[in-house]
Amino acid sequence: MRQKMIEMNNLYSEESITSQFSERKFRQFIETDSIFPTSGVKKIFNRNDTIFKSNSDLNAVYFIEEGIVTATIEGEVVVDFYTTSDVLGFSNLMLGSDAFYKYQVLSDELVVTRYAKEDIIEKIINTQEGYFYHYVHMQNRVHHMAKKEELLRLPTRQRISKVLLEFGEKYGETTSEKNIISFPKQISKGMIAQYTNLNPNTVTNVLQKLQEEGYIYTIKSAIYMDKSKLETKLAVFS
Repeated sequence: MRQKMIEMNNLYSEESITSQFSERKFRQFIETDSIFPTSGVKKIFNRNDTIFKSNSDLNAVYFIEEGIVTATIEGEVVVDFYTTSDVLGFSNLMLGSDAFYKYQVLSDELVVTRYAKEDIIEKIINTQEGYFYHYVHMQNRVHHMAKKEELLRLPTRQRISKVLLEFGEKYGETTSEKNIISFPKQISKGMIAQYTNLNPNTVTNVLQKLQEEGYIYTIKSAIYMDKSKLETKLAVFS
């Protein structure tokens, strides 16, 4: 009995569930499950297109294949960004419900795979695996929101430096130069200001200071950053 309990705890522990039912594995589960197989449809959005705009899109779940999306609220205030491997529409599984945010395409093109929300709901309700995948997704969102709250409590320079590094790693591109990352051109200084809850002039001043100190540099308005230097700077802050 004791061994059985140990096995059950290992199988259903928080760490085990998180590793076994990651969002990356969810996509494969959707299409290969033998009981409720579901197929998606490729769809392409263009720059500035709004996702979940039409009533039919309210009942959809999108897996991002390529591109960047911004989420805004209350007067176009930027609250989040999404990119490759992120999922839109999976948090709210109520059919016909409005999206939490306004989702708009930032990149020249956004490639997604669209699934009918009712098919996703069926898999969530009728399979144990589906329940775990949704649980992990929601836990990830809660963790992300908690990190955002922590970010907004940081001193100004640390806050902006942290955003530069995180956004550069997730949305930017590596270059031929060692440790140099190209910051995503789609994310403007104004968006950084909204995301960090700071004044745009403050962001500009901090970026200028970081450039003077050699942490970042610009070429034709594009921002490049030295990843190792920024990591060292953030380590000193903490």
